[in-house]
Amino acid sequence: MVRSDRNYPDVYFGRPGALFKLPYPRGDMDKSFESQTYDFATAVGQHIVSRMVGGSRAYTVSWNALHVDNFAKVEQYWTGMMGQGPWVFIDPSIPNMLLPNQASATNLFGDARTFSASLGVISSNTVASQTHRTGATRSLRWLFSSAPGVSTPTLTLTAPYRSWFGYPVVPGLDYRFSAWLKPDGTVDSNITASVKLEWLTSSGSSVSVISSSSTAITAWQRLSAGGVAPPTAAYVRPTVVLDGSTIAAGGSFYVDELLLEQDTVVNDWAPGTGLRPVEILSLPDTVPFNARFRKGVTMTLRELVP
Repeated sequence: MVRSDRNYPDVYFGRPGALFKLPYPRGDMDKSFESQTYDFATAVGQHIVSRMVGGSRAYTVSWNALHVDNFAKVEQYWTGMMGQGPWVFIDPSIPNMLLPNQASATNLFGDARTFSASLGVISSNTVASQTHRTGATRSLRWLFSSAPGVSTPTLTLTAPYRSWFGYPVVPGLDYRFSAWLKPDGTVDSNITASVKLEWLTSSGSSVSVISSSSTAITAWQRLSAGGVAPPTAAYVRPTVVLDGSTIAAGGSFYVDELLLEQDTVVNDWAPGTGLRPVEILSLPDTVPFNARFRKGVTMTLRELVP
């Protein structure tokens, strides 16, 4: 898998629309994905392993020392002086900001949760020929029982948290959204589509939209759109938009390998790590002889449910 040498060594924390840059942690940052797994040993010495679908990450972010002013920026969230969370934590190692079920086009849950469509019916496809990613078992199917006409059917990726309007972004950084698209090839062999990024304020108002060119899709084809987040942007909302006049009654459209990334170029698809809300679990610190610093600071975060 080829990827760019992107290097944004900054970590951001706070509330959508009011993120601030944290000093980069020293040493490694632990962000292990955790899912409940059960290993049952049978009476004859064999094993049955069951695992919960989904899970979350726990982040451990450490600093050898922080100036008291920098420590105070984090401490105010831990002690409640910035109100109630949850908070945003953005680290530069995220290859795909989308939730796992979105990035994998329904492969995680086997259904179309975390997606919504303005027209048509979306579901999880299991036909291998309508799946682009090698080895994957599913893609997203978008079925139109009747011709949409002059309307513009829109597929929206649900925000990763119920009180967010999209995916949190850092103004001034580049973002890219891409997806592989395909008509069914039987009922409809030519559907015009585009992918878009809509920048939103912290209250959900639209700032602007960046779109790919409208393209007639006849076989698996990747479309992408991207640009710099505007100064007033707090969120970005990725969508796939179709030209309804090119869709026949009973036609289907397939979507696979969705990727939302913070980069100046479009990279190969990567698994979705998600950009979920977090809460601080602990923030211990030690005051050294020089009281203007805190040493041994470790912030532990936990991802929350949507």
